[in-house]
Amino acid sequence: MRDIPGVYLGLPNANTRSTTMTFRRQTLVGAVLVMVVCAAAQLGAGQSPPSRPRVGEVTPKPSAEADDVVTRARALAVASHRVEAIELLEKHLAGSPRDIDARVLLGTILSWEGRYDEARRELEAILAESPTHGDALPAMINVELWSHHPDRAEELARRALRNRPNDPHYLLARVRALVALKRSKEARDVLERLLTIDPRNAEGDQMRRSLRESLRHWQARVGASYDAFSDHRVAWREWQVSVGRTTPIGSILLKGWRAERFGIEDDQFEFEMYPRLRPGTYAYVAGAYSPKALLYPEYRYAADLYQSLGAGFEGSVGFRRLGFGRGVNIYAGSLSKYYGSWLFTGQAFVLPDSAGTSRSYHGSFRRYFGNTGTYVGLRYGRGGWREELRNRNDLEVLDSDVGAAEATVILRGRLELRLRGSYSREDRVERRDLRQYSLSTGLGFRF
Repeated sequence: MRDIPGVYLGLPNANTRSTTMTFRRQTLVGAVLVMVVCAAAQLGAGQSPPSRPRVGEVTPKPSAEADDVVTRARALAVASHRVEAIELLEKHLAGSPRDIDARVLLGTILSWEGRYDEARRELEAILAESPTHGDALPAMINVELWSHHPDRAEELARRALRNRPNDPHYLLARVRALVALKRSKEARDVLERLLTIDPRNAEGDQMRRSLRESLRHWQARVGASYDAFSDHRVAWREWQVSVGRTTPIGSILLKGWRAERFGIEDDQFEFEMYPRLRPGTYAYVAGAYSPKALLYPEYRYAADLYQSLGAGFEGSVGFRRLGFGRGVNIYAGSLSKYYGSWLFTGQAFVLPDSAGTSRSYHGSFRRYFGNTGTYVGLRYGRGGWREELRNRNDLEVLDSDVGAAEATVILRGRLELRLRGSYSREDRVERRDLRQYSLSTGLGFRF
């Protein structure tokens, strides 16, 4: 008789009663064990599914089906079918919340689409359980950089470097955040450490050249503009010279303006500052004075407050007062959206007056190239003046439509070239349906 594991049935030289009792007892024990095993199997089959796992738990190896979903979603995203990729991943995660690879990819693609709040939500769910997750953490750093929260990106990069102090990717991410925070000296130190560890890092070498240029704190500019009119009236000529410096609290500029028309010359002296108040908040403050007040206002005060609103949006509110006669008050507001290398801006100016409120609306976009400040852009404006009110030529406009194109090119990090042209149809105090053609150029040098 063969042995059955767990029950010994071969009983040599025993009396029949004892053998029979022992056999019955062992048979009973075996039957009970079989019943317990069957009951446990039935209980497991009838239980409700296990509770939803927390994101970040250690999970079994993804199935081939899950791998296929992630592969297909990544292929869709690379082929610019990002909406379809997002839908595929969201559907998959609804049924397979344990798939961390799919969740990281979903957060990444959402960030590519500029849906930063949604991307942040997906990635934070992973980082809450695994703060240094090797894929989610770099993706979150990019989200914070792209959504203009460099302070958060720098904090995340420091967290990553505590565990991996020599990781080139995290060192480079911290450099980007420090540059965005205008902490150039710290960025330079981190960058030198990166290039000591990885001397052939091409991106780090490029950033070192760019950073070296950004540490030139002074800039001088000269510029000129020319405005011609369809009725052959005397042209408006203007010249500008300025010198500025970046400081720990923001940029400061001193400007000088000279205008010429009808044989009359006038000068204006201006002070500008862009103080940083806190991360995501800064201001524009300016004051100007004209000794003669012939073509410029006798004085000009201006102040704007800018605030990051999240998801790549930035808003501002502001006030201007110009000393034309009894004084003119203007209220301003703007809303901007950063989308990748693009900047879209809408502006509104309101001038209350006893004769009626005058309004002006402007929309523009810019396309940036690289991280040097080079861009091209277009602008359209409609309303009480062609652009922000600054001199008597602007004050004479009652209604206008204006289109403008502009370009700024930074050469070798030091030389700045500017070109701007515009065309406008205007109704003025003494003339309806006037055309104005404007061209301005500028040259800047950083040192």
